[in-house]
Formats: sequence, C-alpha cells, structure tokens
Amino acid sequence: MKNRLILFSVLTLCLAGCSSADRTDSPDVMAVAHRGCWLKDGKEFYINENCPAGVRMARRFGYPAIECDVKYTADSVMVIMHDKTINRTMRLADGYGEIPEPVKVSETTFEELRTKYVLASTDPSLRLPIPTLEEELTACKEEGIIAMLHSTIGESHHLAQEILGDRWIGFCSNGDSLFRDTRTRSDVLVLLDPGNDPAESTVARLQAIGGRCGMSTMKFKMLDKAYIDAVKDAGFEVQASIFKTPHEQRALTDGVTIELSDFFWYQTEGRKPVETWKERKVTLKAGEKLIWQPSEKEFAAMVFDIDFEGELLVTLNGREYPLTHETPGLERFGLRMYRTAPTITVEAVSDTRISSAYGRLYEI
Repeated sequence: MKNRLILFSVLTLCLAGCSSADRTDSPDVMAVAHRGCWLKDGKEFYINENCPAGVRMARRFGYPAIECDVKYTADSVMVIMHDKTINRTMRLADGYGEIPEPVKVSETTFEELRTKYVLASTDPSLRLPIPTLEEELTACKEEGIIAMLHSTIGESHHLAQEILGDRWIGFCSNGDSLFRDTRTRSDVLVLLDPGNDPAESTVARLQAIGGRCGMSTMKFKMLDKAYIDAVKDAGFEVQASIFKTPHEQRALTDGVTIELSDFFWYQTEGRKPVETWKERKVTLKAGEKLIWQPSEKEFAAMVFDIDFEGELLVTLNGREYPLTHETPGLERFGLRMYRTAPTITVEAVSDTRISSAYGRLYEI
C-alpha cells in the first residue's frame, strides 16, 4: 500500500494545476484525458483527438495526463491515431472534403499521410497533418503533461523515456513481456489490461512485472468494489478506462485511483468558481426536482457534490445517474464542457432527504 500511495502523490502533485489529494476539495483520483483533451463544436471536432492541440488544451483544463494511441505507418514511422483508418478524424488536405475510401495507417506511407490529409477541425488553423509520436511527446514535455502511451510498440517506450524521462505511463493489453522489458530501463508506471482474470491473478501478474504497476479495464461489470480493493490493497493502481455513463461514476465511488475519460474533470485546485449553487436539508417527494442552470461559457467545467439518503436520478447535461443511498452518502461529479449550456437536474425517484447539494461552474 505504501508504494501505491507514494505513486499517487507523485502523479498528482508533480504538475502545477493538477488535482491534489485534498479530500475536502478533490476526489482521490487522477483524471486522464482520453485521446487528449479533445472538444467538439456540434458534431465536428474543434480540438481533434490525439494531437498536440489536445495536449495544450489538457494543460488549460488542468489535466495532469493525457492518453495517446501509437501506430506504425507502412514505412514504420510512429504516428498518433486511434483508429486503424484515418477516415473518422481526418479530411482531404485539398478542399477539406470527406475521404472517400478507407485509408489504413498501416498500409499508407508517412509522406502520403502527411501530405494528402489533415486533422478535422472547425478551426482552419488546426487542420494539420497527422502528428508523430515525437511531436506529441514533445508537446507533453513543453506543457508539463504526463503521456499515457496506449501502445504495444517497444520503440515507443524507448522514445518516451528519451523525451520525458520517467514522466510517462505505459498502457496496453497482453503487455507483460513488454512491461518487463521496459522495467529494465525505467520505473515508470505501467498499466496492464487483466482481460477476464480474477483479482488474485491480476495481482500476481503485476507482482511479476514489479515496480510501479497497476491495472486498467473497460469491463465495468468486472471492476466492482471488491476487485478494486483487492488490487489497491496489494499496492497497485486501478484505472477505469472510458466507462460509459453511469458506470464511470460508480467506479469513482468504489475507489478507482485513475479515471481515463472523455469528459471527467475535477481539477479545482487553485480555481475559483464563477457561479455556485447550494441547497441544504431539502426533502424531495417522489417526482420533485431541483434544477440549476448557470451561464454558458465557451470553455467551462462543472462540479457537483450531493450528500443524500434515498433514491435520485441526477442528470448532468443529459448524462443520467440513477443513485440509491440507504444511508446518507456523498456523490461527486465533474464534467468538462465547450460551448455548452450547463444544467444539473436532481429528481427524487422516491422520497429522499438531501443533506447538501453544491454545484460549481468554472470558467477555464
């Protein structure tokens, strides 16, 4: 347990603007921006996934770390792209139109990718070529951001170590041998996907790797509180990986130490809210609601704490969280936004006593 706590302290306190472990203000969890701090303007990207602009936006929002996906081109250049094809996130460089046929990263040369296509964005200045891993890692170094490499490529670990020292994280499935090799050169945190392994098998695999380790899974049904506690008690990190609403909230409540998310935000340290909402000692009958609608800001984040006993449906900007507390208990939410009208709705499913509700809107 001591090693895990030391690791969490290093990760969360090493960057200015990053959440602290102060339980009075921040949950005991590290927020990682999935594929960078991407933002959409309507249905189109403003800040695209997996690009240096997303690293810079992560710094603006105060994320301590971003995740990036590494792939080889046909001529073995490491670039940043999640999908096997570029079609979802890129457009034609000539005319900015949709790419008519599937273009696979692994079957296309680096020169072709860089010259024929650009990242999709509503801002023409951000319609840039596909970034290399080196460019992404350099942006992380410049912005003081930890890079979480979703990669099975050993060369990517070498480059991350060269550029960032120990300020990066390795993350992949079936990575036991890759991580053991990385461990010979570095004591960076590595996160292993346990597949369907029970907690005791996951702990044994992490112990075999040694050093700073943890697990990451997208299987929200597997990652219950007992599993989380078993891995944490053995001294390792637990990452919930892009769980869908409402499961990411349950993972936070159950005690994960890292939340990899497309929207979760709780970087409140050093920030003052521009608007607040407080309710105390309120009893709602079934069907009754509390609603808060603060002002819309271009770049914003919303945080909401509620302590209650009963059954509620909490909705944050369309994300619905059915919650039940048989005894008084606290739930903490955080959400980043771009050009979005923020709304919190609290509806009683059955008669519910709310000890306190506290909403804060931050302009970023």
